[in-house]
Amino acid sequence: MNNPSKRQTIVSILLFAVIFAGLLVTATFTDLQVSDILTKGTLMPGKFLADGLFGIVFECLGCTAPYIAGAFALEVLFIYSLRFIENKTLGIITAVVLQLCAAADYYTVSLDVLDYNIRHYHLDAGKPAFMKAELVFVALLLTVLTALAVNNLSDEAVKRFPRIAFAVALAIALSSITVTLIKNPFGRTRYRAMNYAGDFSYYTRWYVINGQPDKEWMKATFSSTDACRSFPSGHTQSASMIFCIIMLKELFEIKLRKKIALLWIISIVWTGIIAVSRIMVGAHFFSDVLVGGTIGFLSVILAREIFVCKGSHFKVLRKGSDENQI
Repeated sequence: MNNPSKRQTIVSILLFAVIFAGLLVTATFTDLQVSDILTKGTLMPGKFLADGLFGIVFECLGCTAPYIAGAFALEVLFIYSLRFIENKTLGIITAVVLQLCAAADYYTVSLDVLDYNIRHYHLDAGKPAFMKAELVFVALLLTVLTALAVNNLSDEAVKRFPRIAFAVALAIALSSITVTLIKNPFGRTRYRAMNYAGDFSYYTRWYVINGQPDKEWMKATFSSTDACRSFPSGHTQSASMIFCIIMLKELFEIKLRKKIALLWIISIVWTGIIAVSRIMVGAHFFSDVLVGGTIGFLSVILAREIFVCKGSHFKVLRKGSDENQI
């Protein structure tokens, strides 16, 4: 991958484009039918929240990938600061800041999972102080355990990591910002919101720009002010951050094809599971999860290309163009 040929690069791009276009066209004409099938037995008529175990479990876990990837990156940078920053005082201060950021990361993801659980349990009392204290303990424990784990990395691996950490940060930021910028103007009504209202005349295809209705109207009509933010799927975009694990190939210099294939399989399967769960609970349509996951995937690939592959694929395409001009 770091020394690609022009042919391999072009074939990969074209193959991806053909598969994505085919799936998007299919989704465009089958969104409602796919949702009708996958929500059957999990989202009862007149309900906003689903009851199916599979959908609920993975709705609660869907946003964990970017937090875990971010925490891992922070922890390796923590080890890097202690080992390689020559000014020891600066190294310790940097390490402490990184540890606090990692702990905050773990606390945020724990809080996010708890919020989704509370929502499905229909608890209105909020989060008691003892719950927050427990989450702080869990966050600190996870931070320490991760630090102990990454401390076993060799100096060579830790030295390679800063560029991977930058790639992870760029992928998370780029994909999250892109999805956020798209959601509001498109204003697509969620399947479960229409299911609650018993009126599917609000359905529009993914490419229709609806804008955001008045929040009070959404609350009265659909029971939620988040009812018109279906396209694209933020959960699937978050889940697709698991593709960051393909960069472990460079971190650990993995050369065995079976291990590399396993990293890709894990990423595809996890993203697919979250995508299906989002349709099952009525939160998104097929096209929503397809575009959300693709935004995340492309963000990871672009970030990896910039920081890890050092633009090797761009260079080989540019080289071919320059040769043609000559």
